[in-house]
Amino acid sequence: MKAVILAAGQGTRLRPLTNNLPKCLVQVHGKPLLQYQLESLEKARIRHCVIVVGYLGDKVQWHFGPRFGNVRITYVTNEIFERTNNIYSLWLARHELNDDILLMEGDLLFDDGLLGDIVKNQHTNVAVVDNFHPPMNGTVILERNGLSTHMVLGSQQSADFDYRHALKTVNIYVLSRETLASQLLPSLDQYIDHGLTNEFYEAVMAQLIANGELQMAVHLTGNRMWTEIDTEEDLHQAERLLQSLLIDDNPRRIGVTTSTAPTTTTTTDSIQR
Repeated sequence: MKAVILAAGQGTRLRPLTNNLPKCLVQVHGKPLLQYQLESLEKARIRHCVIVVGYLGDKVQWHFGPRFGNVRITYVTNEIFERTNNIYSLWLARHELNDDILLMEGDLLFDDGLLGDIVKNQHTNVAVVDNFHPPMNGTVILERNGLSTHMVLGSQQSADFDYRHALKTVNIYVLSRETLASQLLPSLDQYIDHGLTNEFYEAVMAQLIANGELQMAVHLTGNRMWTEIDTEEDLHQAERLLQSLLIDDNPRRIGVTTSTAPTTTTTTDSIQR
């Protein structure tokens, strides 16, 4: 299994922090956001990570280089990140999708045991989800007997959408090599061929699930904590969460285990508060 992290976006809602820094290098409690993910990959014994960069991608490559501890890093660059969405970033990495894949986005912070839970899941295709509650938004999944029946993107949720049984996607997925080769990659090709480069990759998954072509299990986070960092308020909440975990010595930690990779420091002009 290899990991694919999509980190090409501009992080506009985190400006001015991202004026001179890619979103995944914004520091949370003294470490870049992406470093927490790489530490979790190393702990889960995933040894190869593909990072799709775009906005200020050279800074990501300079910061982490070709290896983080025992994790080998391959970079793919989305040169047209300003006018494309994550479906295009994932498609650019298509030549690396030749194994079972752990797919996630570069703005996530999560309990460093979550990935270990996922890779042990008996299902070959898995969406990590949480019970939906306000103010959550974005893509949700409806399930029956632990399998996805519908994936509904935020743009498809009407004002009277019933969220009572909805599960919020965490933007972490496991996809088997077979599913990638026979279903996801051909569908990605079709979207790109039709010029649909400004879509979310979940649109492809939603279509495959609706057509009965993709059987995707759901994996509830349970007591594993997670957060998505889109805004400065999200960042402050993540800082408070990490601080409380460190103070309380809580075993449900987010990226506070000791890594074999060295901790590097972002240059002082990287973050403009």
